[in-house]
Amino acid sequence: MTDTLNLYKDEELVKSEEYVEGKASVTVDGLEANTDYPEGTYQVSRKNENGESEKVDVPAFKTKPIAVTGVKLNKESASLEVGTTETLNATVSPSTATNKKVTFVSSNDTVATVDSTGKVTAANAGSTDITVTTEDGRKTANCSVTVTEPEPDETE
Repeated sequence: MTDTLNLYKDEELVKSEEYVEGKASVTVDGLEANTDYPEGTYQVSRKNENGESEKVDVPAFKTKPIAVTGVKLNKESASLEVGTTETLNATVSPSTATNKKVTFVSSNDTVATVDSTGKVTAANAGSTDITVTTEDGRKTANCSVTVTEPEPDETE
């Protein structure tokens, strides 16, 4: 019989792997990203032809965060009239990323401003770029905004 490393959680066998050249490792699927697991959450034992050893607590560990790989805006360009607003929506990839925080900035606040939620307010005629940047990885996406004066009301 080949030696195996058994991994348990709450007395339930989660996974077994064979020892190769005196070593064995187990990969656990389904753990939460960026999470601390205290000592004793998992236990391991060694099993061979002589039986199974006592279970030993796995030391405390922390899983790695899921890194941001990109960000997109729902629009690449927008046209607004002075005094109007439009909200840009940012989508961070992957959807399972641990830190999805983003910031929005306008390259020309005199033309249009943008708040922390992506709401763009047109102030004066001209053009500006709205850039969204992820906190994790500093990934960016842009929307070109053109602001025009409102058309005069023909009924006056």
